[in-house]
Amino acid sequence: GRRKLLQMASVPMGKGDSQWAWLGDMELDDTLLGLGAAGIFPTPPLAVGFLVNAAHCAEKSSGDNAVMKASEMYREKRVFLDTFFRGSFFAVLDRYAKAGKSRGWVGDLIAEELARLGVAYGLTDELSEWIERVVDAQPSVLHLLLSGPLIGRGREVCQALRERLLDKTQIVFWTYAGSFNLTHSSEEDRQSLRDLFESSPRVSMVETTLKSGSWLCDPSRPFWGHACPTAWTLEEAKTNAVGFDMSTDIQSVNMFLEKYSSTTDGAPKRGLRWIFQQIADAREHAASELGVSSLGARTTSVAQLLEELELRSLTTNLTAMVNPSSGSMGKVRDALGAAEQAQLEAAHRKAVELLEALPGRGGGSSSAAGASVQEATRAAQAYAELYRGQHGDFHEAGCVECFPKDKPYSGPRLDKRCILRCMAQGQLQGGPTADLLVVLALLLHLRSIDPAVAAAAPSPARSAAGSAVEVEVPPVCCSLLCASNVLAGETSRTGQVPLCRSLPSETEALFRLQPGSATLPYVLMTDLVPGTEMNEGAKMALAPLVDAAAIAAVFGARRLQATAGSTAPWGLPRIGS
Repeated sequence: GRRKLLQMASVPMGKGDSQWAWLGDMELDDTLLGLGAAGIFPTPPLAVGFLVNAAHCAEKSSGDNAVMKASEMYREKRVFLDTFFRGSFFAVLDRYAKAGKSRGWVGDLIAEELARLGVAYGLTDELSEWIERVVDAQPSVLHLLLSGPLIGRGREVCQALRERLLDKTQIVFWTYAGSFNLTHSSEEDRQSLRDLFESSPRVSMVETTLKSGSWLCDPSRPFWGHACPTAWTLEEAKTNAVGFDMSTDIQSVNMFLEKYSSTTDGAPKRGLRWIFQQIADAREHAASELGVSSLGARTTSVAQLLEELELRSLTTNLTAMVNPSSGSMGKVRDALGAAEQAQLEAAHRKAVELLEALPGRGGGSSSAAGASVQEATRAAQAYAELYRGQHGDFHEAGCVECFPKDKPYSGPRLDKRCILRCMAQGQLQGGPTADLLVVLALLLHLRSIDPAVAAAAPSPARSAAGSAVEVEVPPVCCSLLCASNVLAGETSRTGQVPLCRSLPSETEALFRLQPGSATLPYVLMTDLVPGTEMNEGAKMALAPLVDAAAIAAVFGARRLQATAGSTAPWGLPRIGS
């Protein structure tokens, strides 16, 4: 099945070349996927579809006359779109009605109520426009990135692809099968996807997942395989500290980027702050070159956006995830010493009051008035440190011995340990790696799936000393962009290679691409090679892949910003709406 797929992918058909389009729900990990893809593919996206999931994007006021309105999370998603994608997208509104308890309060809404939510967002449904933009291009190969739930729109998407594209176009889905995405996709959505694959050998999928969820693979295989299991005993954690830490760190996109990219003495860690700073510096330089103060409001907001993300993440984690009254953390607290338990309430109260007293947040006690972000962060660090535990590194917060017996999957889990470790280090968590896995899959396998698009992909320039414009290539991973370390004949005119053709052989050897379904031969799953142990050697081999993902995001942001035209062609412009 895999050999046939690769043979098909290299056959040029239709009037266009390989192109890509995207459907995502626009959280932070989606944003990194969109930026990374823009740095990997040779062209901007044909169309960006914003999956406006009501479960995240709407909220209902309390009282007898409850009114539905746009949520803070919706506004955050719009900020991502405005800041990094020039405010241009096609809105795809939620049509998954009467879904039941799995979708929370939204699951009670009927179709008419969901339809009225467009007014709350100030949006109209634009799925048909997204489809027209994709169909009109008639690419020979369409790479379709799916990084969100189908929210009741799967039948329309799959029908349009089958009836209007498949006769001339090969379609490759690149997906993340997270449990949230699956929960907020209807049974009809998933069956429509399956029917599309059963209808034609010209449609294929590369699927990734962190846990056991799957769109079409059966059985599913987590991306990190057995090297990073989702459940650990205390004894297993002490025996394999590297594996336990990585299983925890992949619950934080920021921690993953920082800890598993290449490190050099004195060089900044290449996490979210590095990515955002690189983007901000390039925009400032571009504005200076044009002799203007900025390139528009969105170009000056990158640093501010990062600060807001850090504060929002810290507030959510303190008040909702690891607060001292959390029932799911009960056994973790019981495992602490008496002195630490006695300090939890006061330490937590101090951190929350300092956060509430920050300028513009409109709260906090008089004693905390005028607090700084640094003071609030230090107070949160002090609170998190109380959970360090008898084993010294928050083991109890991530091991099964401290799971509630009645609700084993509602307990500390690895994400709780991740939150506490990030908080103790004063670091942004940023949610799990999730959709970033699709970037890793593109870097690993695009060259095999579609050799033509990989050959046409652009190469990031190497950083000149002191330059704020070119992508800063990690010194220990110059092999990423160096002709001497790639196959003969694959260098660009500058002696460099595209990111999707730049990984060392020892990095590529860590992963495999295999058929993921006995009944659907063109559904592929990518994961870590079985038997791989996550040790220091594996981390070193993994580093070039993580470096490439960070560089792709920076490169992609700069390419999207530089796309010609007053409006971005991948959607409808609406900054400030």
